[in-house]
Amino acid sequence: MSNDTTPPVRDTSGRFVKTAAEKVNAMSRTSEDGIHPMSRVLFGWTEKKGIGGIIFWGMAGLSILLVLLDLVVPRHEKIGIANAVGFYALWGFAAFSFVVLMGWPLGKLLRRDENYYGDLSGPPADIDPAIADRLNAGEPKAFEGEE
Repeated sequence: MSNDTTPPVRDTSGRFVKTAAEKVNAMSRTSEDGIHPMSRVLFGWTEKKGIGGIIFWGMAGLSILLVLLDLVVPRHEKIGIANAVGFYALWGFAAFSFVVLMGWPLGKLLRRDENYYGDLSGPPADIDPAIADRLNAGEPKAFEGEE
């Protein structure tokens, strides 16, 4: 009868060497600097010097390449202006700008005043005064029907 499993590896003192599960467990713990190891693996490249410029110029080059490719690819559009070179690039930029700029009036419409929920330092003003007095006194918060 053959044994296909390899025996556990021990170090010189006879203790078992760390298994792969222990290494993975160590990878899932946040380090002292507060950055999770998996976030280093996925996003660590963003900390390198000059990466912002590389992304910017890469996107600029890709945009120019697509506009130049627009000169070569024939179109069969029903609307005449859509046949213009760079039409879809300008249309996309205008639509994106519109969406971003519409955030300002939408924020004005939806945003509430700073004190919309009342004074946050104490209980609300519209509750029973006896409850408010108990809350201000720091008594236990057992109310009607509670024990």
